[in-house]
Amino acid sequence: MGNAGVLAFYITICCVAFVISKIVVSVLLYRRWQRKHNVIQNSMSGGKMVMFRSEKLQALTSEAFLKKTMKLTNKDIIGSGGYGTVYRLIINDSIAFAVKRVNRGSADRDRGFERELKAMGDIKHRNIVTLHGYCTAPQFNLLIYDLMPNGSLDALLHRMKFIVLPA
Repeated sequence: MGNAGVLAFYITICCVAFVISKIVVSVLLYRRWQRKHNVIQNSMSGGKMVMFRSEKLQALTSEAFLKKTMKLTNKDIIGSGGYGTVYRLIINDSIAFAVKRVNRGSADRDRGFERELKAMGDIKHRNIVTLHGYCTAPQFNLLIYDLMPNGSLDALLHRMKFIVLPA
């Protein structure tokens, strides 16, 4: 009977420790999520700007970033595609971003923007460009990525010369 009491005590302690560890992990994950999503309201265009915390953005104020983003012109264009135009946004000598502007107006474009946010939001991989944030406004949506210094994959593939070896 004494062994059964000790066994019950150990089982109870293990169950309590398991529950406490799950609570601690949940609290830590919530805090991580809360730190990651730093929401900045954009009063200039009536939209919302969300910037994910990163080392590149710590020294940058949201107002400065927003002002530079709103001043993008045709000379800053580095590419365009079916869903929008990509601009080069240079903050200073060491910080630059690629900003993809997706024009609103059709439900298909809005769904494309939402799909890209879902796909790119939490991906961290060395072969995939990092999403630093996004901005939603009544006329357009913006996606903010790392700027790849060597250009786009499309330009790289079209510059390459393929060698065909005889069979």
